[in-house]
Amino acid sequence: MRFLARALGLFLAAGTFVAVVVDGTRSIADNQLVYLSIRGFWKWFAAASLERAQGWVEASLSPFVWAHIAAPVLDLPFACLLALLAALLLWLGRRPASRIGYVSHL
Repeated sequence: MRFLARALGLFLAAGTFVAVVVDGTRSIADNQLVYLSIRGFWKWFAAASLERAQGWVEASLSPFVWAHIAAPVLDLPFACLLALLAALLLWLGRRPASRIGYVSHL
């Protein structure tokens, strides 16, 4: 299981690098900061599910939650999400610490 987490974490880290390079290339070409947001990726990948998620959050929680919590998070760069997921998976897939040299009882 650790191998799968590490492998997926490395794959996402590579995806993060690609996303940063693509966003950097677009930014250089446009002479301004341009990045793919999480919302933009979600719209491109599955637009209907984004609308359903917005409807669910507004109906079950509050329109305030969507407008002031979810929407700003969705406007973050997609590369940040990939980096966060990669770091989490790499952390979960790390080797356990060696117990040699530690006193387990006193």
